[in-house]
Amino acid sequence: MKILIMCNLGNSDLLADGKRPNNLRVEGEQLWQTFAEHQFELPLIEPCLKFIQQKHPDAEARLICFYTDQPENPKTMQADRFGVRLRDKDTVWVAWIVQRLVSERFANWIEQVQPVRIENRYGPDLNPSIYDEAFEAYAYLLTRVEHDVDACYILTAGGIPACNFALQLQAIIAYADRCHFVYPPEGGHVTELGIGEKMSRAFQRINAMTALGQYNFPAALLSARHAGVEEWILRLLEYAVYREAFDFRRAQDVATKAERVASGTNRDLCRELSADLKQLEKNDMAALLREVAYSAEIAWRNSRYADMLGRIFRFQEGVLRWIVERYLGLPTDMSKELREVNVKRYREQIEATPDLRRFLEQRTIDNQPLRYADGPNRPVMQAMFEFVLEGGTRADGTPCATKKDRERLQGVHARLNKLDALAELRNQSVIAHGFAGVSEEAINNLYQGGAKQIVDDLKKIIELLGIEGATSPFDRIVEVVQRALKQRLDT
Repeated sequence: MKILIMCNLGNSDLLADGKRPNNLRVEGEQLWQTFAEHQFELPLIEPCLKFIQQKHPDAEARLICFYTDQPENPKTMQADRFGVRLRDKDTVWVAWIVQRLVSERFANWIEQVQPVRIENRYGPDLNPSIYDEAFEAYAYLLTRVEHDVDACYILTAGGIPACNFALQLQAIIAYADRCHFVYPPEGGHVTELGIGEKMSRAFQRINAMTALGQYNFPAALLSARHAGVEEWILRLLEYAVYREAFDFRRAQDVATKAERVASGTNRDLCRELSADLKQLEKNDMAALLREVAYSAEIAWRNSRYADMLGRIFRFQEGVLRWIVERYLGLPTDMSKELREVNVKRYREQIEATPDLRRFLEQRTIDNQPLRYADGPNRPVMQAMFEFVLEGGTRADGTPCATKKDRERLQGVHARLNKLDALAELRNQSVIAHGFAGVSEEAINNLYQGGAKQIVDDLKKIIELLGIEGATSPFDRIVEVVQRALKQRLDT
């Protein structure tokens, strides 16, 4: 097991012959030069190291001590109210004394004691008492520290408050739940604080909320698991992950589990989300079209543009199927278990509708007759859609669609044609037949109004089709979970 211990050095970390040095730079150098003549104590560091050693006696331990060594300039040479210059408070000599003492006293446990100067990427010219400068410095310093450790311990006393704050926060960012905080009260017992776990969970909640703002449910779920949130929240996020992936069976399972562990309005929401899946599990085309539109918007929010194109393609095909089934009464489900029955019905109904049959027989594709008898593929359904738009009639002579419906369907047709501008980009991408990249810029160059307009056009198509609208289940989950996570941050 490998552990890393880090601390900041301050004027309370060293006693020489029972006294604290007043001028750390001047007296510290003198003490270093006459090291053998003094009795040294480490009143904060040594008890902490013994405490950690008891927890991990067989670990490979390493100690990093951060010290100040400011450059000589007019600002650092100014004296404080006690007449001590800022630069004379630097702990550089304390660091060398601590390194020697710890190396001797913990020789069988600590493999390395490393003094590290507090600096940023430009060097030590910073004010370690200013919080934002210290925070930036420790962000830089911890990039140069080993991260491949099983545990990281931070000593919370000693050093400048701004540096302690920066070290603690940056350590949480770097080591997350591997980070532990040890508090060494003078004259008291060393204790491990729970602040590390609390801070880590708070960060994870913030990460989850940020991911939810982008509708990135897998990332939100991962952060929420580390944040120690209630089970109903985890189940709701799992539900969103499965539903976005069209895995409705697993979504149903976790919705049922969420309902069992939730309460009040949250339980009502879980029950509604469970019921919401019934039409999807029945392959109801209207419900599926709404679902594809939801998922295309989520892909757009997360900059998954190739995924977005794939869902748009599926949406276009779904719209054509919905129109053919609704206005022509023809079956379009050609899945393996239904294909034989539905192909037979499909052909019989076309033969029984002379106007439709003649219309399809006159259509060509690439100068070849349209092979409509093979089944309702995309070009065939596009031709059938145009038959409806042009006022085509059923076998009994009645129009397939009313004039009002045809006016609305013209808007659908125009938007489907507009979406065709993306066909070649999709075909050349990794989700189809090639390896071309898909970017927002590429979509914007091809689609009038850009990628955001695509989402609006999908919603408008659903509206024009007369499909009953509903609040996105993903919107509701984001709203409820973000509110719950924020409440826990505020408490």
